[in-house]
Amino acid sequence: MARKAEEVFEFDEVRVEIGPAISKDAGLVVVVRKIVGAQWFNPLVDGLLATMCASPHSAFGFNRRPKLAAGLVALIAGLVMGRRNPNAIAQAFALDPLWKLTVGRSFSQRELSRLMQVVADRGEGSFRRALLESALEGQESLELDMDSSLLELHGAQELGSYNGHYHGFGFHAGWALDIRTSRIAAFWLNEGKAHTSEGQADQLTWILDQGAPVTLARFDAGLIDPGMLQAMEGRVDRFVCRIRPNEKLEQLADPLEPPMPYLPGARSYAEFSYAAKTWDAPQRVVVRFQTPEGADDGRRALFPERFFFVTSLADAPGEVVRLYQQRGEAERVFGEFVATLQPTFRHIEITKNTAWALLVALAHNILADLRDLLPKPEKPAEVREEHRPEFLPDCWVFGFHRLLDGVTQPVRPLLARVRDLALRVPCTLKKVRRTLILHIQPDILAPDWFPALIRN
Repeated sequence: MARKAEEVFEFDEVRVEIGPAISKDAGLVVVVRKIVGAQWFNPLVDGLLATMCASPHSAFGFNRRPKLAAGLVALIAGLVMGRRNPNAIAQAFALDPLWKLTVGRSFSQRELSRLMQVVADRGEGSFRRALLESALEGQESLELDMDSSLLELHGAQELGSYNGHYHGFGFHAGWALDIRTSRIAAFWLNEGKAHTSEGQADQLTWILDQGAPVTLARFDAGLIDPGMLQAMEGRVDRFVCRIRPNEKLEQLADPLEPPMPYLPGARSYAEFSYAAKTWDAPQRVVVRFQTPEGADDGRRALFPERFFFVTSLADAPGEVVRLYQQRGEAERVFGEFVATLQPTFRHIEITKNTAWALLVALAHNILADLRDLLPKPEKPAEVREEHRPEFLPDCWVFGFHRLLDGVTQPVRPLLARVRDLALRVPCTLKKVRRTLILHIQPDILAPDWFPALIRN
């Protein structure tokens, strides 16, 4: 029997009927199942419980496993579904019965705030391990991109300060991303004015000490210091990092620079051995000489630009640079993480903000994994490859592009689009005898997305 409309409007030849409100969080069923079934979830709960039992402070009832597990599910699922703080998550519990039915119990804003207090005081180590395990889940090793970015603040949070490079106030957050899965493996908050290398060596050492194999590491300029080299020694065979030019590097590159053609984008490569004063041993350095883009009149082309890369790779110099340039994908992924999850830090204490940051990173990994379960589009991305004109010497590489026939590379939708079209879909609840029926209406723009998540 059809439900009676509450209001009716006529618009040209369209009849608009406004009925009772329904839930738009049908994807919560998929998200909760994904969280509870993750390999890292039960160890996270057990680790937090062990820490609470060893502490004399009050746990506000979260020292009982069912309540703690449900609270963690509520926080992570709320972030995945687009709720940006405990108050918004508690409001969802208060207004939408689907949340209580899916999570197993309801939570108020006060309870979630107390849970954040408990995990902030005693849970950082457990959350760090859970985040690393979530990045490693389903694969034998990690390929890491590591860097730092400014996360803006609008309050008087501890360690918040002005960063002159980014011209903004906030945390200078460090991060490590697995290249192949787009998952975050480590995430930490530094003081806003901290150097970009702050914590990088310690985090990489900690990752390796946890037994996580790292087969490739890439870094931006400013990160390759003695601490990073020492952390990788004997444990990371393959790494590449851009280094800032200095007088010594320029002197070593001078005799290797070939005569460059006056064509924009022309490039050539060379290599030499180099050891900074703070390094324990010399490292292989690849230098790329490049005619500046836009040098059509030839004047700027008289002075090719130089870019330096330190690496342990044995590949050809051009391949080393190409591999380094793939870092741009990691920067795009982290930018998408910030744009989609929009992490906000409302606490004064850095411990609470750190715990919240790790929860947001876990939510990102869940959302990224769900995206990988969606049907792959039939139309591949346009894959482009640089090539050399046949009439020029092999040592030159030009910025001309061509399409590669027969190469398929599916386009992955943005995380925000996954959340809006695959997770935030309308549904109605109906109880028939003892069976609860959830009637879901997938988005017409992606009708097969939600069914794909349910089947997987």
